Amino acid sequence: MGFLLSRLGRYLLVRTILGVTIALVGVLASILLIDLVEQMRTVGTRTELSVGEALRLTLLKTPMLIEQTLPFVVLAGSMIAIIGLNRSSELVALRAAGISAWRFLTPSAFLGLVVGVLVVLALNPVGAAAYRIFEEEKSAEISGTGNSNASGVWIRQGDREGQIVIHADGVEANGSTLLGATFIFFEEQQEVLRFTRRIRAERAELRPGFWQLSNLVEATPGARPVSQAHLAIPTTLDANELIDRFVTPASLSFWQLPGFIREAREAGFAPTRYELKWQTLLAYPLLLAAMAALGAAFSLQLQRLGNLAHWGAAGVGIGLFLFFYSQLAGAFAINQSVPALVAAWSGPAAGLFIAMSMVAFLEDG
Repeated sequence: MGFLLSRLGRYLLVRTILGVTIALVGVLASILLIDLVEQMRTVGTRTELSVGEALRLTLLKTPMLIEQTLPFVVLAGSMIAIIGLNRSSELVALRAAGISAWRFLTPSAFLGLVVGVLVVLALNPVGAAAYRIFEEEKSAEISGTGNSNASGVWIRQGDREGQIVIHADGVEANGSTLLGATFIFFEEQQEVLRFTRRIRAERAELRPGFWQLSNLVEATPGARPVSQAHLAIPTTLDANELIDRFVTPASLSFWQLPGFIREAREAGFAPTRYELKWQTLLAYPLLLAAMAALGAAFSLQLQRLGNLAHWGAAGVGIGLFLFFYSQLAGAFAINQSVPALVAAWSGPAAGLFIAMSMVAFLEDG
């Protein structure tokens, strides 16, 4: 920390911030253009979508896109900063003055750690809220209703004996509770479905193996409606699939995930995807620190010695490898083959160890 507060430490930190800013502007311009074209291609082919509406949808996704691409931005920004010092011979002067390569790593890793904490605590909640609005407005544009909830939610379940069509006015944030739910029962008779009864419930909570209905009114053909306080209806619906259908991990912020996971566990569900998201966010500062350290470590080769481009390409390659490794580990975690904790933390930890090994090799031989 003493080196960071020194004049040289502050200078290296400012150069790293400048490099990250340059990389962020370039990457952000690219992803905005690509996503704008994607909105015009996907949504625009189903409904009339102006450039302004497509730009609005793209801007709503921008915080989430920044969060996803920031590890590569930090990697590139750190490399830009160190390579700039290398080309101006400042790196040679610093090494000649006896400054250890470990100190070059400190400002980049510190910046990555601080940016990671800010992203998780501030940008992620904003991105989650904006992404929810994006999904709602995208659905509204495709349906042409101007309101994504105008038609409500439709679900169907059935077996050999008949079918149940479920309609709900809305879904609670936990994804497993329907509001204003209507259950329409059909019985199969001689390969023909015949209406048997209709239930209108204020709430319908999906639990393992059954729907728990509250404040309901049941009506059958030729009979008067009957009110009940509670009723359980068997179901074969997979609760985890239903939750994933209505609540995506991207729409839940860092602050909402712990409560959502706790409620899902209490209801008997296995919120594996959300546990993985939670652990990934906790490991995010370490990931940015590792990416920044990798960028700095693979740019320390002096330009006069040659092969600087090869070292830089190796650093980018390792960064891409860590990205694909994280995706693969996440897939194993969702299948419950490995714990979410291991899947989320192993990639950033490996990247940090690789960077430290690289610096040790260049410094000590």
